[in-house]
Amino acid sequence: MICRNDVIRFANRRALTVLGYTDEELSTTAIAELIHPKDRELAAARHLKMLKGEKVPGTHSFRVISKAGREIWVEHTAVRVSWEGQPATLNFVRNITRKKKLDAQLQFAAKLEAIGTLAGGIAHAFNNLLMGIQGHTSLMLLEIDEEDPHYAALLKIEKAVQEGAELTSQLMGYARKGMKREITIHRELTLKPHAIEADRSQMEQMLFNLYINAADAMPNGGDVYIKTKNVTHRDIKNRLYEPVPGKYLRITVSDNGPGIDKEIQHRIFDPFFTTKKTGKGTGLGLASVYGIVKSHEGYINVKSKKGHGTTFLIYLPAAEKKKRA
Repeated sequence: MICRNDVIRFANRRALTVLGYTDEELSTTAIAELIHPKDRELAAARHLKMLKGEKVPGTHSFRVISKAGREIWVEHTAVRVSWEGQPATLNFVRNITRKKKLDAQLQFAAKLEAIGTLAGGIAHAFNNLLMGIQGHTSLMLLEIDEEDPHYAALLKIEKAVQEGAELTSQLMGYARKGMKREITIHRELTLKPHAIEADRSQMEQMLFNLYINAADAMPNGGDVYIKTKNVTHRDIKNRLYEPVPGKYLRITVSDNGPGIDKEIQHRIFDPFFTTKKTGKGTGLGLASVYGIVKSHEGYINVKSKKGHGTTFLIYLPAAEKKKRA
């Protein structure tokens, strides 16, 4: 599509079919009206920067609204061109609605898995509290007569504690927490990290999934290390891709678990791939991490050696500093 003067001047047949408009309708409809209200400001800012010749990220995604009112996710790339002697943009748009729905399902499933693990930890701690109450109640029952006015109340407390213990036992079973693991987290964070443009909840989900992955690799306990460091594209070492030049914030999450076999390292980010026994994992945690990193136009590498732990290196592009007027 070619956009000029805030309208679409030319669109191919596929774009017309997806949006449900005719050429004439598009040429008189402001582009902003085609974009979802929550995405308009960002999309408009990128479009203006492009027209001015300023640098913008190569690809981004947002929602458009068809003539019938249907919400459609698209992946958008644009370049600045001249159309009939005036500045314009040549736009390449791909419908990614189905992909977005799948990503959302993957993230939801990964969250459920993480919540189950968290619930198991809470249940274990709560069970310890119940055992303390149980112990003191039993001692009090041994020291008082059955005719004591508090005896019946203590029996009710003991029964309530037993019922609570049964519930926490079920919860721990659901979360597959057979035993408590002692995990120590070590932090080495840079004092002045590069600012990044990121969704906070997704960043939390990404880190939480990496922590759970590390904990699952160390059933008898161990150490998890998280580090941050300011780097550039030259520090990203991977033969499979060429990183976009610029500054990055590197987030490193490591564990001292058994490591990952070299033969399967290329599959660990595949949805539903897992080395755990049936019923012990969904294989969605690392797939969700990969999706979150890529949606932020970042990169993720893994370094692991059998018997020497695993390290995930995440590179997120630094946000461009806004020039003061």
